Amino acid sequence: MSTNVSRYKDLPGPGARPSKMPALDAKMWTLKVALSQRPWSFVASIGLAASFICNGLTPVIVGRAIDEAIATRSVERLWFWIGMLALLFLTAMTVNWIARYMLVRSQQLVSHDLRMMVTDRIQDPRGFAGKERTAGGLLSIASTDTQRVGDIVMMTVFPVAEFASIIYGAAVMFSINPWLSIAVLIGGPLLVVVAIRVSRPLQKRSGARQQAVAQTAAMATDVVQGLRILKGLGAIVTVRRRYAAISGEAYSKTVHANAAEARLNGITDAAGAIFVSALGIGAGFLALNGGISIGDLITVVGLTQFLITPMTMLGRNVASRWASAEASAKRIREVLGADFERTVDEDADKTEAVIAQLPEGLTAVTDSDKQLIAALEDLPRSRVIVAPHSADLFDDSVRNNVFPDPTIAKRALTVASCDDIPGGPDKIVGEGGRMLSGGQRQRVALARAIAFDPEVLVLQDPTTAVDSVTEHNIAHNVAAHRKAKKTIVFSQAPSWSAVADHHIHSAQLVEVLK
Repeated sequence: MSTNVSRYKDLPGPGARPSKMPALDAKMWTLKVALSQRPWSFVASIGLAASFICNGLTPVIVGRAIDEAIATRSVERLWFWIGMLALLFLTAMTVNWIARYMLVRSQQLVSHDLRMMVTDRIQDPRGFAGKERTAGGLLSIASTDTQRVGDIVMMTVFPVAEFASIIYGAAVMFSINPWLSIAVLIGGPLLVVVAIRVSRPLQKRSGARQQAVAQTAAMATDVVQGLRILKGLGAIVTVRRRYAAISGEAYSKTVHANAAEARLNGITDAAGAIFVSALGIGAGFLALNGGISIGDLITVVGLTQFLITPMTMLGRNVASRWASAEASAKRIREVLGADFERTVDEDADKTEAVIAQLPEGLTAVTDSDKQLIAALEDLPRSRVIVAPHSADLFDDSVRNNVFPDPTIAKRALTVASCDDIPGGPDKIVGEGGRMLSGGQRQRVALARAIAFDPEVLVLQDPTTAVDSVTEHNIAHNVAAHRKAKKTIVFSQAPSWSAVADHHIHSAQLVEVLK
């Protein structure tokens, strides 16, 4: 795995928020990712612990109300304890809302940071060396795996609340009877140990399930992406047979993993129920012998019902969720740390020498060369932008697909002759631009490249989907708009040749790049 990971420490782009992700070679990487949103995740831990303890105070207040109000028939004390319950419920709702908000916020920010890191690596023009990677497989890592690792933030929040609940329960039990407190302090860790031991099959099977499901999703994405080609080749039946085999394997591994998870849940629930029942029976004997009051007995019974959830969930979450997160983290790190297929970006001196040889204004290249375009893509993106023949659009407005600043977006749309698009800049284009015609999609993609206003702009057949009049207008607008900058157009269209300041053959451009 490559250790050149410094470029993932900060997320680029307008208004970007600095990433808190650890270096790829950091020890305990998954745990550090889960803690990367501190102090907000710590706020969630404290708030959730307070919420749990508020819930645990309910049986205590009910027990006090029975001893001080109902047993003595004091209406005044009864109303006092009712008011205390109302205040307790209000406090619990408030801190729980804050804690849940901070937890979800932290989870989403971690997932967002990971998605940005993965997509940045996927889009790097230097590609991947060695292992072949499909679009579907990379999509699965950028979506499912990043979300699963983001969800692991809860493992830094809930265990704190669950542990605090157990300590609180033990403290209250101690005020009633020390032996009950000792039972809670012993029973809690024992339930965690039971859950971890029972979860071993799940830990092994969850990774296999995750890999199989990811492969199925990846193949489905790749099949959809190449569906037209497959139909043309008459290979639909063959592909269907292969997909059925992969899907069947994913189904089998999912069933095995879910069976292990069901066994884990059943055993932990049963162990928790046995422990709670034993604790309740012990408290009942103490009450019968006069060791504790009726109110104390109700408090103990209520606390046992309250403690069963944190006791069983603590071990269950540690056992099940962490294994899945580790498997996803391994896949993410493998992509982020993969070696590059091509060499690193050209050094500053060489880049400057290449750009200096390019003529100002619009240069028309009458023949296309894929290797030449690839060489141009290897130049730093901060200075050279290669706009592909067909670009993807996002499910948003025309304006937002071009540039965040409305003024810059409007100017770029005018240069690309997008004024006739029905609905104007506010029109929603749909995923992939499906609500636009082919010519409209091409012009919006061109406007996006123009709006970025790079030092060198390379266009690949930018107007093949528009009519000749519109093509002439676009060529004239681009030439005028970028008169003082360097623009290279790979196109055989007469309109571009007519407005070009320079005409060269691809072989001449190759010499410049050497």
